[in-house]
Amino acid sequence: MKSSQVRDLARRYATGKLSQENYRNQRRSLIDSITGGGVQLSYREEVRARTARPRFDTKLLGIAVAALIAAGIAAVLLLRHNARVQVSSQAAAAQAAAAATPPAPGPNLVRVFVEADDWTDSSLQTFERRWQGLGPDEQTKAKDSLMYPRLVSGVHQQIDAEKAVGGAGNVGDPHLMELQKLAKMLGDGAGR
Repeated sequence: MKSSQVRDLARRYATGKLSQENYRNQRRSLIDSITGGGVQLSYREEVRARTARPRFDTKLLGIAVAALIAAGIAAVLLLRHNARVQVSSQAAAAQAAAAATPPAPGPNLVRVFVEADDWTDSSLQTFERRWQGLGPDEQTKAKDSLMYPRLVSGVHQQIDAEKAVGGAGNVGDPHLMELQKLAKMLGDGAGR
């Protein structure tokens, strides 16, 4: 590339070696001298000693960032899928274990009756029949279960409710007698 006095002056200004005011003054003087014929405009071949600097490629950077984001999303999805598979396999294993060991008949009988919350005579008689069909070990397990106190409490509440509704004259009430029979059978001894 060819260089002249004007280009040299502009380069010095661009690199900060000259202030704007000095640059304008020197440029005006140089141009006036050249046009007046006092200075001959000379060109010389510019030797650049620049080292080749690699250019920063923004497209490549954008592609790399997009690839990293896609890889991150894929990793998150894979981890979530693996977690779901692990949880479902654990649930299946727990379900298989639960299926392999059926619930104890005594505690299960108490739980089902309490959850049904059906205090009709037929329901009470069905419970009594099944209770008597349990062996002593199963009855003991049922009495040790967490639902047994709720059963006893429920029987007492039903007895109290029947007495409150019928007053003192309902001693021969068949439903009250059925409830008292259940209370006695459960070993509570509180026929109230």
